[in-house]
Amino acid sequence: MTTTIEADARRMYTLLADGGLALARTNTGYGLVAMKSDAVRRIYALKGRSAQKPCVTVGTMDILDDVAMGIAPETRFWVSRAAARWPMAVIARTNPRSTLLASFEPFVASQCTKVDTIATFFGVGDLIAGAATLAYGNGQLIVGSSANLAGTGNNYTLDSVPDSIRRAVDLEFDYGIAPFTADEKLASTILDLTRGTFQREGVAFAEVEESWLEFRECGRMAPQRRAA
Repeated sequence: MTTTIEADARRMYTLLADGGLALARTNTGYGLVAMKSDAVRRIYALKGRSAQKPCVTVGTMDILDDVAMGIAPETRFWVSRAAARWPMAVIARTNPRSTLLASFEPFVASQCTKVDTIATFFGVGDLIAGAATLAYGNGQLIVGSSANLAGTGNNYTLDSVPDSIRRAVDLEFDYGIAPFTADEKLASTILDLTRGTFQREGVAFAEVEESWLEFRECGRMAPQRRAA
């Protein structure tokens, strides 16, 4: 990270650890990030998002190793390589012994884990990843959701984020346009590792799917295409 990004990452982490809500760019558009219950509640209220829909947890491979279980070594290796190339999220079984998940406040845990699974988002960009690394060093996690009104698609620039959201956050970071965009305002691709199928087709879906199916075939596993 550059010095500027490092400084912004520290500002973000300090704010989130104190219960604040930040608006920053991921590789697939601007997102709302938080750590504490009140801030996560604000995400749902600002978006008009159903409480039945979970937030994602900002991920690194170290974080995935702690919060998830049941991922075969060869699958983990594929995830590490794929996540370095394309923005994506993976769903995996939660690790009941995770020290990081134990740091969640009860409400945050209820919104970020569903039926003993967790969605970990890779491709958040250097800024949010830097803040997540600082949180990880203190035994904590950062969670979030896209900065858009529910059902309206991702916003790839800060100016396209609704004013109602921008006015309500505690801190915003303008890092320009997202590196991955689509005319359909798509978010990240989501791969459910517990089933081996894709839960959502997002940006770079074709590339991620091709890589995943090639991995499954080379691993002599029956390849499974996305769920119907």
